[in-house]
Amino acid sequence: MSQSLSPPNTEFFSQLWKAQSGCCALCGGPMPQSRFAVAHASIWKRRRPTFDHIVPLAAGGPDSPDNLQL
Repeated sequence: MSQSLSPPNTEFFSQLWKAQSGCCALCGGPMPQSRFAVAHASIWKRRRPTFDHIVPLAAGGPDSPDNLQL
């Protein structure tokens, strides 16, 4: 399966990207905006922008924008 060439196109993701200035919530490093912003597909596979729950759903965390981070 090939990796997407762009970040998820959702309202949640757009809000997170803007609020966090496109930076990872854990390390603070900038996330690439597309596959073409990095030198190789394997780098994109490791660094492509995604979002995650701060408090996991399994631990009772809500599926809402305030519980998501890049």
